Amino acid sequence: MADWEQLREMTQHVVPPDFEALARTARRRQRRTAVAAGALACLVLAGGGVVLSIAADDEIRPAQAPPPSPSDAPVSALPHPDPGESAVDVDAGRYRVAISDSLAFEVDLPQGSTAHDDGLFLATRSFVLKTEVAGRRYGVPRDPCTDQVIEPAGPTVDDLVRALVSLPVYEVSRPRPVELGGAEGFYLEARIPSTYNAAPCERGAVQLPSRPSTAVSGPAPYLGRWWVLDVADHRVVVQQNCWGCTTDEFDSAPATPESITFTSAP
Repeated sequence: MADWEQLREMTQHVVPPDFEALARTARRRQRRTAVAAGALACLVLAGGGVVLSIAADDEIRPAQAPPPSPSDAPVSALPHPDPGESAVDVDAGRYRVAISDSLAFEVDLPQGSTAHDDGLFLATRSFVLKTEVAGRRYGVPRDPCTDQVIEPAGPTVDDLVRALVSLPVYEVSRPRPVELGGAEGFYLEARIPSTYNAAPCERGAVQLPSRPSTAVSGPAPYLGRWWVLDVADHRVVVQQNCWGCTTDEFDSAPATPESITFTSAP
């Protein structure tokens, strides 16, 4: 593992998605995939947000990393949004997404997916996949509810995993060694039960681990799958997030993360 303090933070500037654009694409996804109607909650994303349906389920099973399932399908570049739009609907297929000047990943997306911020966020049904280089500024909020300033979690994969396990508010499973997309690291599951009262939290939402510029927060209940990986001496975090999923829905989540393969950026 290289000295992470010497690694350069990802250089591309991320423009937070516009709330109304994300809400429109979420509603289109719900119509296309016949998502069951439920109460709506706002997922706050650095000034923007996503509207997702909410259900309640207070059970999370022990972490068991899903098996990887790489694809041999032809690889395409993500399409660009139309002028004035911050997101684009994506046909089923395998796509390449750059996450730094030198690193990219390939991923299978099912029909009905939507890409935001050039693939930083890939939404399918109620699930949002977020994949990013976790450089020197990546960390965890001081308190995910009441003090959402991101504190760097140290330079190594182990440093970040330790910070995630001790993160307040979230119930985080025991880390499990895992391989994903040709990279080794750790897999964890995280949960905020429906009984958690997020009303006192900033903007009524609970912050996720992140880089400060891409920080996202959302309401309870929450279920998430987190991979912390060493990818060619870059620390990378993959999150599959769902606000309002039942355990059964979580278990049948799209196998988008498991299809990831890391590669060099073109």
